[in-house]
Amino acid sequence: MRRGSAYVALVLAALLVPAAAQAQTLSLTAGGFNVQRRVFLQSSVVEQTGPWVGANGTVRLGKLRLGLSGLMGTLKGDGSATNPDVKARTTALTLGLAFVPSLTVGVQVEARRFDADAGVTAWRLIGGRVRFEPSLGIPGLRGIVDVAVLPASSVSGGPSLKMAMETTVGLTFSPPRSVLQARLAYRFERFDIAAQGLAGERYEQFRGLIAEAGIRLGR
Repeated sequence: MRRGSAYVALVLAALLVPAAAQAQTLSLTAGGFNVQRRVFLQSSVVEQTGPWVGANGTVRLGKLRLGLSGLMGTLKGDGSATNPDVKARTTALTLGLAFVPSLTVGVQVEARRFDADAGVTAWRLIGGRVRFEPSLGIPGLRGIVDVAVLPASSVSGGPSLKMAMETTVGLTFSPPRSVLQARLAYRFERFDIAAQGLAGERYEQFRGLIAEAGIRLGR
């Protein structure tokens, strides 16, 4: 899995640089994700919250879509040994093909790192992604439905993942004859985690609002 993820990441990076030089559209945004993390283990629930900040860029070259995004922040627990603060970082690379202007289907490679007092856990995931951006009848206003299912993974420093799913639903607005753009969306993620040793199976949720602003260059 690690070699496969690294290979896909290198291919995406190699494509992104020359594509940016001749792209029809280049979008750059920055913003925040107000995260609530909930860990469900048998009858107990552990909750952590905190803002993440990050940025993303997308290059559109014909029907090809190339993307790179990253987020980082601290999830605050209750200060106990079972619910400490956790520093988190996530990076995602995407490659997609637009069958029609509003529908893109492709692959996503993602890496996540969690750093707590007990140690570091790293996730590496890969899977399929579908993004639908319909026009809503107002110039510059579009909807977003973005779904990624990431069944292949490898983990270091923790139990293995059985399945991962990420869903984003919201709106984007790019005023006519302007390079500015904004996005407001709700994101929900679920990760199913296998049992390890005496610890049973559990699943985790990450959810919250995303607000971003940036520029869009090209046509």
